[in-house]
Amino acid sequence: MTTLPSDPGSGLGTPARHGLLPPPLRRDLADLNSQFLELSLAADAAAEACCDWADPVRRRLREIDRPSRARMAAAPFALFRLVLPVPLGPVPPGPPSGVADLPASTASTGWQARWMSFAHQAAFFARRLVDGAALGASVVLDLTPEAQSLLSAMSPSQLAAVAAQPGIARPRWPDHLRFWEMLEAAARRDSAVALQWAHCVGVCLLGIDDAGAAPGGGRRRLRR
Repeated sequence: MTTLPSDPGSGLGTPARHGLLPPPLRRDLADLNSQFLELSLAADAAAEACCDWADPVRRRLREIDRPSRARMAAAPFALFRLVLPVPLGPVPPGPPSGVADLPASTASTGWQARWMSFAHQAAFFARRLVDGAALGASVVLDLTPEAQSLLSAMSPSQLAAVAAQPGIARPRWPDHLRFWEMLEAAARRDSAVALQWAHCVGVCLLGIDDAGAAPGGGRRRLRR
């Protein structure tokens, strides 16, 4: 796996041999990545904006066997991105103080219930990184300082309300077919060296938005 620098200013800083995140957080990140790939590529998700893969990428990823997909999920960065409210305004209000005053919620079933669970897990994972590993939040989840400040200011109930918004989690690099081909090929071969190269390419793509454009308006080309 690729080795990223640890965060010296964080209580979660670890030796370089562990990369940017300590093993427990790497484990949780891999679990979230695995959930996201499974849910976003499911047949029930095809019409969901939160699963807006480019068709060639979706077709390619759906053909991957489970062991290879698990190796892909072990990347040192999120395979999804969190889309917080834009523009970043005041922290959304929390729920009423009385439990009896809370509105009744409609029970979700099937794919929607699993997606809602994933979205909450991802939001609270992001909060863990913001609170204890700010560099991790920037690199692993590509969260801006403004987004990190917003997350840090939220109470648990406010964070849950944000996580329940449609489209909070979306594919990362949904139209970068060549990157996903590279990661898939490395995972199928189960090659540590090939996976490290694919991870390095992913790190180089950090900061590119969902349309493949760099922040400055340019567009980076991905080469093998």
